[in-house]
Amino acid sequence: MKNVFDRMNNFWVEIADAHYTQRQLNFLKRNLSPNKRVLDVACGTCRHTIPMSKAGFDMVGIDISMRLLRIAKQHGASEIVRSDMRFLPFKTDAFFAVISMDTSFGYLPSIKEDKQSLAEIHRVLVADGEFVLDMFNYESIVLKYADVTPLKQWEYHSFFLKQKRTISKSRDRLYDIWVIKSKTDGKTTVFEHSVRLYQNKQLQQLVADEGFIIEAMYGNYENELYMPESLRFIIFSRKN
Repeated sequence: MKNVFDRMNNFWVEIADAHYTQRQLNFLKRNLSPNKRVLDVACGTCRHTIPMSKAGFDMVGIDISMRLLRIAKQHGASEIVRSDMRFLPFKTDAFFAVISMDTSFGYLPSIKEDKQSLAEIHRVLVADGEFVLDMFNYESIVLKYADVTPLKQWEYHSFFLKQKRTISKSRDRLYDIWVIKSKTDGKTTVFEHSVRLYQNKQLQQLVADEGFIIEAMYGNYENELYMPESLRFIIFSRKN
């Protein structure tokens, strides 16, 4: 299963590293129990896994992208596994916590398969184990992009990025076109990205249906409670 992040390779490394990483790490350190075994689902280059390991957490990262895992290894990641999140290669009750950060959920081909991945997360957690699911806030992102297609631009260390973002008419998918121009050779590359959007109540129901008890819903990485205008929709739940 080859995805856009795999194809973007080192471009994605620069984008991801600049995107709220430290705030996300602070959130995880505040909310998870230290010295426990934690699974980072869709870990990518291990931008959360590696610092959390250094902070005393017993981290394991899984991702489908061999390229991103190779970069993670170069950055010092040790316990990483190439795996499909629908078929986690771990024993039942293997982890005390599972994290899914920065809208890593919603990329599988169908809602049924998203449910399958949640069932697998539930299986590998111990009783009362913690599950953190960090997503876009549906309400704010649809309000922002449903009727407009703004062109945004950023400069990174080795390239320039232009992004055109749209929401499907059914408002259940987000689409990005990323145009990247390398500072090294001036080459321009176009990448297309898409992720399924879940309404917040729908996402809550999916999580509850797979056997999780939702304890809190946060709207940002500072543990402020979720509001319709919040930047994020972060579900903190436990295995029932």
